[in-house]
Amino acid sequence: MAIRHSGRVVSRLASATYRRVGARGSALAAATAAAALVLSACGGSGAGGGNTATGDIKLGISVPLSGAVGSSCSPMNQAMLAWFKHVNATGGINGHQIKVDNRDDGYDAARSVTNTKAFIAEHVVAVTGQCGSLQPPAQLPLLNAAKIPFMYVFGASTSLLKPLSPMYFNLMPTYGSQLVDEIPWVFKAHGPGTVALMDTVTPDSPTTAKQVEAAVKAAGGTFVGDYKAPPGTADFAPDVLKIKQKHPDYVVLDQIPQDAARFTQAMTDNGFAPNKFLVGSSAVSQQTFLNGVSSALQPKLLVSSDTIAPAGAGTTQCESVLKAANVKVEDVTLRGCGTAQVVEKVLRTAKQPISSQGVVAAMESMSGVKASEIYPPVSFSATNHVGVSSLYVFGVKNGAFYQVGSIGG
Repeated sequence: MAIRHSGRVVSRLASATYRRVGARGSALAAATAAAALVLSACGGSGAGGGNTATGDIKLGISVPLSGAVGSSCSPMNQAMLAWFKHVNATGGINGHQIKVDNRDDGYDAARSVTNTKAFIAEHVVAVTGQCGSLQPPAQLPLLNAAKIPFMYVFGASTSLLKPLSPMYFNLMPTYGSQLVDEIPWVFKAHGPGTVALMDTVTPDSPTTAKQVEAAVKAAGGTFVGDYKAPPGTADFAPDVLKIKQKHPDYVVLDQIPQDAARFTQAMTDNGFAPNKFLVGSSAVSQQTFLNGVSSALQPKLLVSSDTIAPAGAGTTQCESVLKAANVKVEDVTLRGCGTAQVVEKVLRTAKQPISSQGVVAAMESMSGVKASEIYPPVSFSATNHVGVSSLYVFGVKNGAFYQVGSIGG
């Protein structure tokens, strides 16, 4: 597969940039403003906008290979590339090779804008494979103007769905939507109670906090507080001690996995555990998080996921392809492989020659399509750009996630 790697790979896990909410908010606002200034220069090459592939099928991927979420996003990216390489090695898409411009954005909105401008200049058919909630709001204005579809972010942004953005499609429901469905399920199984929420600050976290509080109250529980920290926070002891004083039955995690791992470590260090469970979304349904959770806390975990557990992947082609590419088979790499499978299905379904408009039309025609071994059936329409409507619920046994239930359908 033709893959272009661009951008600096720099470890910035504890960078002050990620510790300061104001700095992060200003950077995101500046990046979004910069995107708006160049909209007029981003028109597509087709008659109706967007681009058409007459040879190789060009895709753009801007993804954190470094920065606060690089340790989970980079393996996901490796898995996507491994599947695309497999597709190319087995004949491509109707004889055409998938060509990926793969760029690091370091979980930084401004860098993702720079990458997106490059993709538009290269006339990519679609942009996919993003990982994170900070970057998409800055990227999407450019892609909407260029009429290039933005496919399947591993991240959540309600603002990109309400109002509906014509070029934004995701497989995963927002983290808030997942928690809204998961909380009643947990209360039904284990009884209502008091709930504290721990957030990583992202553009979507205020919306998620409101959704969680409303869901807790609607299901008969009591919401005792929302606690926030910027991405990359190193010391969660102050937050843990505040929450500990509330003696909550449940702690809901709306955090990036690296932050959630440090938060739960601080819980262990300070002798705190919720009376009942730690509850999370697919943001933490990955080994990157679980590896940092003490054995004492692991039995208290309940998390939702839009992808199958690794324990159920033994007979999938994804597992075979990942092993052949020397990519570890785990939740986040199965997500990457599954996402690439859905992209492949859309490209095969799209009218030939493949164009940006054809990709959008192909997605909006999908109804109950089993496009991947890893995801539930996928449905999109002109008014629905979130493909997955059912979720798995995972517990933990012997240091690994396993399915204990399901939500929706």
